[in-house]
Amino acid sequence: MVQQELDDEFMGFTSQPCKYGIFATIGDLVSHCKTLGELLEKVVHFYGLITDALQMELRVEGHTTELSFNLTEPELDQGHFLTEYLMVIWHRFPSWYIAEAIRLRETHFIHPMPQHHDELRVMFPGNLSFNQARNSLFFDTKYLEKPLVRSGRELELFIANHPTDIMTIPGEDNSLEAQIERTILHLSNDQLLFPKAGDLATEMGMSSLTLYRRLQQEGTSYQKIKDNIRREVAIDKLVKEGLSVDEVSAVIGFAEPRSFTRAFKHWTGLSPRNYCNYHKVQ
Repeated sequence: MVQQELDDEFMGFTSQPCKYGIFATIGDLVSHCKTLGELLEKVVHFYGLITDALQMELRVEGHTTELSFNLTEPELDQGHFLTEYLMVIWHRFPSWYIAEAIRLRETHFIHPMPQHHDELRVMFPGNLSFNQARNSLFFDTKYLEKPLVRSGRELELFIANHPTDIMTIPGEDNSLEAQIERTILHLSNDQLLFPKAGDLATEMGMSSLTLYRRLQQEGTSYQKIKDNIRREVAIDKLVKEGLSVDEVSAVIGFAEPRSFTRAFKHWTGLSPRNYCNYHKVQ
Protein backbone atom coordinates (compact mmCIF):
# COMPACT_ATOMS: atom_id res chain seq x y z
CA MET A 1 0.00 0.00 0.00
CA VAL A 2 1.31 3.45 -0.94
CA GLN A 3 0.76 4.94 2.53
CA GLN A 4 2.77 2.19 4.22
CA GLU A 5 5.54 2.19 1.61
CA LEU A 6 6.00 5.95 1.92
CA ASP A 7 5.26 6.04 5.66
CA ASP A 8 3.01 8.95 4.73
CA GLU A 9 -0.79 8.97 4.97
CA PHE A 10 -0.78 12.03 2.69
CA MET A 11 0.93 9.85 0.03
CA GLY A 12 3.58 12.37 -0.96
CA PHE A 13 1.13 15.12 -1.92
CA THR A 14 2.40 17.47 0.82
CA SER A 15 5.88 18.74 1.67
CA GLN A 16 5.34 17.62 5.27
CA PRO A 17 4.58 13.86 5.57
CA CYS A 18 1.82 12.55 7.82
CA LYS A 19 3.30 9.38 9.33
CA TYR A 20 1.50 6.10 8.71
CA GLY A 21 -0.55 5.18 11.77
CA ILE A 22 -2.03 8.62 12.40
CA PHE A 23 -5.51 7.50 11.31
CA ALA A 24 -5.32 4.52 13.67
CA THR A 25 -4.32 6.90 16.47
CA ILE A 26 -7.29 9.12 15.65
CA GLY A 27 -9.53 6.04 15.79
CA ASP A 28 -8.32 5.30 19.32
CA LEU A 29 -8.67 8.96 20.28
CA VAL A 30 -12.30 9.30 19.14
CA SER A 31 -13.36 5.94 20.60
CA HIS A 32 -14.08 7.80 23.86
CA CYS A 33 -16.41 10.32 22.18
CA LYS A 34 -20.17 10.09 22.63
CA THR A 35 -21.48 12.09 19.66
CA LEU A 36 -20.47 12.90 16.10
CA GLY A 37 -19.92 16.52 17.08
CA GLU A 38 -17.37 15.49 19.71
CA LEU A 39 -15.63 13.23 17.19
CA LEU A 40 -15.29 15.94 14.53
CA GLU A 41 -14.08 18.55 17.01
CA LYS A 42 -11.41 16.15 18.28
CA VAL A 43 -10.30 15.23 14.74
CA VAL A 44 -9.99 18.90 13.72
CA HIS A 45 -8.01 19.68 16.88
CA PHE A 46 -5.73 16.65 16.46
CA TYR A 47 -4.81 17.38 12.83
CA GLY A 48 -4.11 20.97 13.87
CA LEU A 49 -1.57 19.69 16.39
CA ILE A 50 0.27 17.15 14.24
CA THR A 51 0.57 18.83 10.84
CA ASP A 52 0.75 22.23 9.17
CA ALA A 53 0.09 20.69 5.76
CA LEU A 54 -3.67 20.40 6.32
CA GLN A 55 -6.08 22.88 7.85
CA MET A 56 -9.41 21.41 8.91
CA GLU A 57 -12.19 23.52 10.37
CA LEU A 58 -15.69 22.85 11.69
CA ARG A 59 -18.16 25.72 11.32
CA VAL A 60 -21.72 25.63 12.64
CA GLU A 61 -24.21 28.21 11.40
CA GLY A 62 -27.76 27.46 12.46
CA HIS A 63 -29.07 24.38 10.69
CA THR A 64 -25.97 23.97 8.52
CA THR A 65 -22.55 22.61 9.48
CA GLU A 66 -19.48 23.00 7.27
CA LEU A 67 -16.42 20.76 7.54
CA SER A 68 -13.60 22.25 5.48
CA PHE A 69 -10.25 20.89 4.28
CA ASN A 70 -7.54 23.14 2.90
CA LEU A 71 -3.98 22.15 2.03
CA THR A 72 -1.39 24.82 2.75
CA GLU A 73 0.37 23.90 -0.53
CA PRO A 74 -2.47 22.85 -2.85
CA GLU A 75 -0.17 23.03 -5.88
CA LEU A 76 1.51 19.81 -4.66
CA ASP A 77 -1.80 17.92 -4.78
CA GLN A 78 -1.72 17.05 -8.46
CA GLY A 79 -5.14 16.14 -9.78
CA HIS A 80 -6.58 17.07 -6.35
CA PHE A 81 -6.33 13.41 -5.34
CA LEU A 82 -5.43 13.98 -1.69
CA THR A 83 -8.11 16.65 -1.22
CA GLU A 84 -10.86 14.41 -2.58
CA TYR A 85 -9.48 11.40 -0.68
CA LEU A 86 -9.58 13.24 2.65
CA MET A 87 -13.09 14.51 1.98
CA VAL A 88 -14.29 10.99 1.22
CA ILE A 89 -12.71 9.66 4.42
CA TRP A 90 -14.24 12.34 6.64
CA HIS A 91 -17.66 11.86 5.12
CA ARG A 92 -17.70 8.05 5.14
CA PHE A 93 -15.93 7.32 8.46
CA PRO A 94 -18.32 9.52 10.50
CA SER A 95 -21.25 8.01 8.56
CA TRP A 96 -20.02 4.53 9.47
CA TYR A 97 -19.60 5.51 13.13
CA ILE A 98 -23.22 6.70 13.47
CA ALA A 99 -24.50 3.86 11.22
CA GLU A 100 -26.24 6.39 8.99
CA ALA A 101 -25.12 7.97 5.73
CA ILE A 102 -24.67 11.70 6.36
CA ARG A 103 -26.68 13.50 3.71
CA LEU A 104 -24.58 16.18 2.08
CA ARG A 105 -26.40 19.39 1.22
CA GLU A 106 -23.43 20.77 -0.69
CA THR A 107 -19.86 19.85 -1.50
CA HIS A 108 -17.48 22.67 -2.44
CA PHE A 109 -14.09 22.39 -4.16
CA ILE A 110 -11.54 25.15 -4.67
CA HIS A 111 -10.45 23.71 -8.03
CA PRO A 112 -12.29 23.99 -11.36
CA MET A 113 -14.65 21.22 -12.46
CA PRO A 114 -12.43 18.23 -13.37
CA GLN A 115 -12.98 15.68 -16.13
CA HIS A 116 -13.97 13.08 -13.51
CA HIS A 117 -16.84 15.24 -12.16
CA ASP A 118 -19.33 12.41 -12.82
CA GLU A 119 -17.35 10.22 -10.42
CA LEU A 120 -17.43 13.01 -7.84
CA ARG A 121 -21.23 13.05 -8.05
CA VAL A 122 -21.21 9.40 -6.98
CA MET A 123 -18.63 9.99 -4.25
CA PHE A 124 -20.38 13.09 -2.90
CA PRO A 125 -24.17 12.81 -3.44
CA GLY A 126 -25.83 16.24 -3.57
CA ASN A 127 -24.96 19.59 -5.09
CA LEU A 128 -21.36 20.09 -6.21
CA SER A 129 -19.78 23.53 -6.61
CA PHE A 130 -16.31 24.30 -7.98
CA ASN A 131 -13.99 27.32 -7.85
CA GLN A 132 -15.05 27.93 -4.24
CA ALA A 133 -13.16 29.55 -1.37
CA ARG A 134 -12.80 26.26 0.57
CA ASN A 135 -13.01 22.51 0.08
CA SER A 136 -16.04 21.80 2.23
CA LEU A 137 -18.73 19.31 3.12
CA PHE A 138 -22.06 20.87 4.17
CA PHE A 139 -24.67 18.90 6.13
CA ASP A 140 -27.50 19.34 8.60
CA THR A 141 -26.35 20.35 12.10
CA LYS A 142 -28.66 17.69 13.57
CA TYR A 143 -26.00 15.08 12.72
CA LEU A 144 -23.65 16.53 15.35
CA GLU A 145 -25.94 15.18 18.08
CA LYS A 146 -26.01 11.65 16.64
CA PRO A 147 -24.51 9.04 19.00
CA LEU A 148 -21.51 6.94 17.98
CA VAL A 149 -22.91 3.41 17.87
CA ARG A 150 -19.96 1.22 16.83
CA SER A 151 -18.29 -1.05 19.37
CA GLY A 152 -14.60 -1.09 20.19
CA ARG A 153 -14.21 -4.39 18.34
CA GLU A 154 -15.92 -3.01 15.25
CA LEU A 155 -13.56 -0.03 15.33
CA GLU A 156 -10.51 -2.32 15.57
CA LEU A 157 -11.64 -4.25 12.49
CA PHE A 158 -12.41 -1.04 10.64
CA ILE A 159 -8.96 0.42 11.36
CA ALA A 160 -7.30 -2.86 10.34
CA ASN A 161 -9.02 -2.70 6.93
CA HIS A 162 -8.51 1.04 6.46
CA PRO A 163 -8.67 2.62 3.90
CA THR A 164 -10.32 -0.13 1.82
CA ASP A 165 -13.50 -0.31 3.89
CA ILE A 166 -14.06 3.45 3.67
CA MET A 167 -14.39 3.30 -0.09
CA THR A 168 -17.11 0.64 0.15
CA ILE A 169 -19.32 2.56 2.61
CA PRO A 170 -22.28 3.89 0.61
CA GLY A 171 -22.56 7.65 0.43
CA GLU A 172 -26.24 7.58 -0.48
CA ASP A 173 -28.83 7.98 2.26
CA ASN A 174 -31.61 5.37 2.13
CA SER A 175 -33.50 6.56 5.21
CA LEU A 176 -37.27 7.06 4.96
CA GLU A 177 -36.71 10.82 5.23
CA ALA A 178 -34.43 10.73 2.17
CA GLN A 179 -36.94 8.58 0.24
CA ILE A 180 -39.75 11.04 1.05
CA GLU A 181 -37.65 14.02 -0.06
CA ARG A 182 -36.80 12.31 -3.35
CA THR A 183 -40.48 11.42 -3.87
CA ILE A 184 -41.64 14.99 -3.27
CA LEU A 185 -38.97 16.54 -5.48
CA HIS A 186 -39.87 14.05 -8.21
CA LEU A 187 -43.55 15.06 -7.98
CA SER A 188 -42.68 18.79 -8.06
CA ASN A 189 -41.75 20.82 -11.12
CA ASP A 190 -41.94 24.62 -11.11
CA GLN A 191 -43.55 24.62 -7.67
CA LEU A 192 -43.15 22.37 -4.65
CA LEU A 193 -46.07 19.98 -4.24
CA PHE A 194 -46.65 18.30 -0.89
CA PRO A 195 -49.20 15.45 -0.99
CA LYS A 196 -51.29 14.75 2.09
CA ALA A 197 -49.69 12.28 4.48
CA GLY A 198 -52.17 9.55 3.52
CA ASP A 199 -51.52 10.04 -0.19
CA LEU A 200 -47.76 10.05 0.42
CA ALA A 201 -48.00 6.79 2.38
CA THR A 202 -49.93 5.20 -0.51
CA GLU A 203 -47.34 6.50 -2.99
CA MET A 204 -44.64 4.83 -0.91
CA GLY A 205 -46.53 1.55 -0.51
CA MET A 206 -47.35 1.70 3.19
CA SER A 207 -50.16 2.66 5.55
CA SER A 208 -50.43 6.11 7.13
CA LEU A 209 -49.79 4.57 10.56
CA THR A 210 -46.63 2.81 9.34
CA LEU A 211 -45.37 6.06 7.81
CA TYR A 212 -45.99 7.91 11.07
CA ARG A 213 -44.29 5.25 13.21
CA ARG A 214 -41.23 4.96 10.97
CA LEU A 215 -40.75 8.72 10.91
CA GLN A 216 -41.00 8.74 14.70
CA GLN A 217 -38.29 6.07 14.84
CA GLU A 218 -36.04 8.29 12.71
CA GLY A 219 -36.70 11.22 15.04
CA THR A 220 -38.52 13.34 12.50
CA SER A 221 -41.99 14.07 11.11
CA TYR A 222 -43.62 14.84 7.78
CA GLN A 223 -43.89 18.51 8.79
CA LYS A 224 -40.17 18.70 9.60
CA ILE A 225 -39.32 17.10 6.27
CA LYS A 226 -41.52 19.60 4.42
CA ASP A 227 -39.85 22.49 6.25
CA ASN A 228 -36.39 21.10 5.43
CA ILE A 229 -37.29 20.80 1.74
CA ARG A 230 -38.70 24.33 1.65
CA ARG A 231 -35.58 25.68 3.34
CA GLU A 232 -33.12 23.90 1.04
CA VAL A 233 -35.03 24.77 -2.13
CA ALA A 234 -35.39 28.40 -1.00
CA ILE A 235 -31.65 28.71 -0.34
CA ASP A 236 -30.84 27.13 -3.70
CA LYS A 237 -33.21 29.43 -5.60
CA LEU A 238 -32.05 32.57 -3.79
CA VAL A 239 -28.29 32.02 -3.78
CA LYS A 240 -27.60 29.91 -6.84
CA GLU A 241 -30.35 30.95 -9.24
CA GLY A 242 -30.72 34.54 -8.01
CA LEU A 243 -34.52 34.49 -7.90
CA SER A 244 -36.35 37.28 -6.10
CA VAL A 245 -38.06 36.82 -2.74
CA ASP A 246 -41.45 36.98 -4.44
CA GLU A 247 -40.46 34.29 -6.95
CA VAL A 248 -39.01 31.96 -4.33
CA SER A 249 -42.02 32.47 -2.10
CA ALA A 250 -44.28 31.24 -4.91
CA VAL A 251 -42.03 28.29 -5.77
CA ILE A 252 -42.02 26.86 -2.24
CA GLY A 253 -45.75 27.42 -1.72
CA PHE A 254 -46.17 30.53 0.45
CA ALA A 255 -49.25 32.65 -0.10
CA GLU A 256 -47.33 35.90 0.41
CA PRO A 257 -43.66 36.96 0.55
CA ARG A 258 -43.92 38.30 4.10
CA SER A 259 -44.84 34.85 5.42
CA PHE A 260 -41.91 33.35 3.53
CA THR A 261 -39.50 35.98 4.91
CA ARG A 262 -40.59 35.20 8.49
CA ALA A 263 -40.19 31.48 7.91
CA PHE A 264 -36.79 31.92 6.26
CA LYS A 265 -35.53 33.98 9.18
CA HIS A 266 -36.74 31.26 11.55
CA TRP A 267 -34.87 28.61 9.50
CA THR A 268 -31.56 30.44 9.04
CA GLY A 269 -31.49 33.32 11.53
CA LEU A 270 -31.24 35.81 8.65
CA SER A 271 -33.65 37.51 6.27
CA PRO A 272 -33.45 36.29 2.63
CA ARG A 273 -31.66 39.51 1.60
CA ASN A 274 -29.09 39.34 4.42
CA TYR A 275 -28.52 35.64 3.80
CA CYS A 276 -27.75 36.29 0.12
CA ASN A 277 -25.46 39.22 0.93
CA TYR A 278 -23.58 37.10 3.48
CA HIS A 279 -22.97 34.24 1.07
CA LYS A 280 -21.86 36.55 -1.73
CA VAL A 281 -18.84 37.57 0.32
CA GLN A 282 -17.87 34.05 1.40
